[in-house]
Amino acid sequence: MASPPALKLQPAGSATARALAELIDATGTAQFGTRLLSHLEVACGADYCAVFRVGTDRPSEIVTGSHDGSSKAQTRVERYLKRQYWINDPAMVYAQTQLRGKDPMLMRVDVTRLKDPVVREEIWPGICDRVVIAGKSRERTYSMSILREGRGGFSASDMARIGASAELFISLLANHEELTGSLKNDFTGVISSLPDIEARISGASALTAREAEVCARIVYGLTTTGIALDLGLSNETVKTFRKLAYRRLCIGSEHELMAWYLALGHR
Repeated sequence: MASPPALKLQPAGSATARALAELIDATGTAQFGTRLLSHLEVACGADYCAVFRVGTDRPSEIVTGSHDGSSKAQTRVERYLKRQYWINDPAMVYAQTQLRGKDPMLMRVDVTRLKDPVVREEIWPGICDRVVIAGKSRERTYSMSILREGRGGFSASDMARIGASAELFISLLANHEELTGSLKNDFTGVISSLPDIEARISGASALTAREAEVCARIVYGLTTTGIALDLGLSNETVKTFRKLAYRRLCIGSEHELMAWYLALGHR
């Protein structure tokens, strides 16, 4: 009769733990936003996330993610900031004016009851639940919005998992911002002429010619309309090439594209 093997193997950890490990590994890289949403998707069924650095004036975007890889969340965040809708967002107002101490706060926002229907329909259409983590790390304040679309709100266990990870999220955001900030300081000179940017992107990726052209112009600072005029395309076509490029690069936003591009100079 054969004796049992001396070594027994079995997988350790869970899908949530693996997604968290990937998120930690991605800190300071262009994949951070994508990994953050992947972790939230596994942990609590999130469809979108948006993270902001909160100041006394206008908040600034750090990362944004969409579960379907589209630019939907990014477009809404740009509108949220540009049109100053954040002024009427109770969670953002709380983070700006009332957050005290080092313990992060967990806020659940019923978007269906917001006073301004325009903000609700332009920024959170179809959203059935929104949870916001607000916290401080290294004298900086962060707000992290976690959203679920059209399939029931977050459960009590979902909320418990989000709350248990709140302090870790805030710490990771501070680390990520410092790392990407140092890249921007070190490689400002990499953003030079448009042909140079386009050549660098084309040479370092598997993007098509059109995708590289669109990404180069995003890095250069052109808006969607500006890119459309420059390349003789429609706005919708530009958005399509941007979506395809982001998917190919495994990123989800303009900020992640910039981090990816600056990392090319670092390498």
